[in-house]
Amino acid sequence: MMFMNGEYVKTIEDLKRCLSLEELVYNYYSGELEIWLRKIGETEKADQLQHIQKDNAYLPTLFELFGWNPELSDEEIRRSEDFSDRMQREKIASIES
Repeated sequence: MMFMNGEYVKTIEDLKRCLSLEELVYNYYSGELEIWLRKIGETEKADQLQHIQKDNAYLPTLFELFGWNPELSDEEIRRSEDFSDRMQREKIASIES
């Protein structure tokens, strides 16, 4: 597990819910983000992290990796709803009705 914004995160959804850009950058530089991604089975994302140049404009690349809009603040990302989240909720609602 990885610690972010006062909570342990176990999934990408948890990461989004608890997102702190400062902590994400710290976890990226320390290597903890890559280790965490591998532990939760997100090896493709972990492999992609290895190819991001640390002296490059890495933040937009991290946003792209997780499918987040780089124009949004961390708070806006936490509140935003992924298209897949919305589709899943609509599917469940249609099954229940």
